[in-house]
Amino acid sequence: MKHLLRNMIGIFAVTLFVLLFYACEQDPQIKKYEYPMPEVSGISPSVGFVASQVVITGTNFGDRTEPVKIFFGGVQANKVLMCKNNRIAVEVPEGAVTGDVTMQIWTNDAGVIGKYQVLPTPVHISTTSENSLGSNIAEAGEKVTIKGQNFGDVKEDISVSFNGTPAVNFDLLDSETIKVEVPEGYASGSIIVTIHGYELVCGAMMNPAAKGDVTIFYLKNYKYPFKVHDFVGSQAGSGNEMGWFAIPTDWTVSDEIKCMVNKNASADDGKVGGTVKGYLGVQAGWGGNGSAKSITNGKIYQTITLPAGEYDLDISYFLGNVGDQQVYAVLAEGNTIPNPSEVDPKSNPNVKKVYKLEDYDSIGAKTVTWNFTLSEATELSLGFAVTVGDKKYFEVSEFKLTLK
Repeated sequence: MKHLLRNMIGIFAVTLFVLLFYACEQDPQIKKYEYPMPEVSGISPSVGFVASQVVITGTNFGDRTEPVKIFFGGVQANKVLMCKNNRIAVEVPEGAVTGDVTMQIWTNDAGVIGKYQVLPTPVHISTTSENSLGSNIAEAGEKVTIKGQNFGDVKEDISVSFNGTPAVNFDLLDSETIKVEVPEGYASGSIIVTIHGYELVCGAMMNPAAKGDVTIFYLKNYKYPFKVHDFVGSQAGSGNEMGWFAIPTDWTVSDEIKCMVNKNASADDGKVGGTVKGYLGVQAGWGGNGSAKSITNGKIYQTITLPAGEYDLDISYFLGNVGDQQVYAVLAEGNTIPNPSEVDPKSNPNVKKVYKLEDYDSIGAKTVTWNFTLSEATELSLGFAVTVGDKKYFEVSEFKLTLK
């Protein structure tokens, strides 16, 4: 048994020696893989902005983005978007400056592969039309003025489109002003100014002849969460009801509606109202010290001018317990809405539509739809006429206006 064990150990030792010898003999034959030196044939464009895309063409780039390092004026790009053997796409990094573009792939330093001029990034300030219905409404052939900064001084470097429809006729008045003729047949939507490949969204324009959802062009602050004015002093209060009540922006809110005090707030800083927990709405009772227990002839409304046409107006309300109160959604001609006792269209010809809010406490919003037709451009006021007692409230989540 001892002889057998000794022989086995001997065989194992010989085998190990042979393997080590063979490995040592093979080491000199192992070669480290050498990546070929990348060769660059072009870089385009050579002028542009931070965050613009640049394409580098050539050979021996490989097909992985991780080993690619590209520098613009010494600042490394952190977004190599694509790498194929003959093409690299890269985004010009924040902080890039005009100067040499250099590249390294793996350990191969290609050095300077071109130059790139970094232009000041364009900025949009305002877009206005000359249409009498509003500065964001334009018919074909009308003029629209786009104001901003860093548009440059070469018209040929710029293109303008209205929701995808190119504007053929426009003038670059200076580096801050573009005047453009509205193209035929454009669809309502964003205006895009493209400068050296950089797309700048310059507001939106509505084609009054186009059909569909036109809410954004006529109504302001029209859906949850409704924007509100900043609180004054301690109006916000504290605790779980901090900011429960507030005053909505872009809506006319009567003093009768501004009757609530948030928890732990001070009525001395002025009462608030018009929004409840982010919804457009009204509440009487339950508030902090100094809150009103009732509201008489309160109003919240917004005044707009609509061109001739047929419309649907959807009003979605989320919660409410005012079915036994005088609370009306109202659409009336003119720059205000009537009191709750004056909303009957039979006796008040200015009232085009009226709806008495019902009690509603369910999953999802209840939507009321009005259909109406205007034979000419008309000034209208949309809102709520309110007379309610203690512990009454309603909350509206959204308005939607559709041109049919």
